[in-house]
Amino acid sequence: MSQPEQTQKAGATFLWVLGAFAGFAVLFSILQSTASTPEDPRIAERLAAKEEITKLQDANLTAMGLKDAAKKAEAFNKALATLKAKPVGASTQVVPGSPTQLKQASAAVPAPAPAAAPAAPPAAPAK
Repeated sequence: MSQPEQTQKAGATFLWVLGAFAGFAVLFSILQSTASTPEDPRIAERLAAKEEITKLQDANLTAMGLKDAAKKAEAFNKALATLKAKPVGASTQVVPGSPTQLKQASAAVPAPAPAAAPAAPPAAPAK
């Protein structure tokens, strides 16, 4: 059998797909530029809430003394000293194949708890 002759150039399909993708991208950008987003009716109350929260946070920072750079550095250094003074605890993670894991695996497994005695059959209902 002879092979059918190719009527398309190599890569023509790729160019058609690329052109279709570009066409959809242009169409999408045109639709995005013409569409307008609706205005949020609650924007005023949201801005008022944001201003109130910002004022309260600013008042809290001032009350804690964190607005002053020297006091902020002092608080940071105090927290850092507290963290450094805390002892490092032993890790409970075990790496598979490590000596600790092999030692734990070779340790005797505790005996299972004895099975509980079977419960008594339920009493017959009174008539």
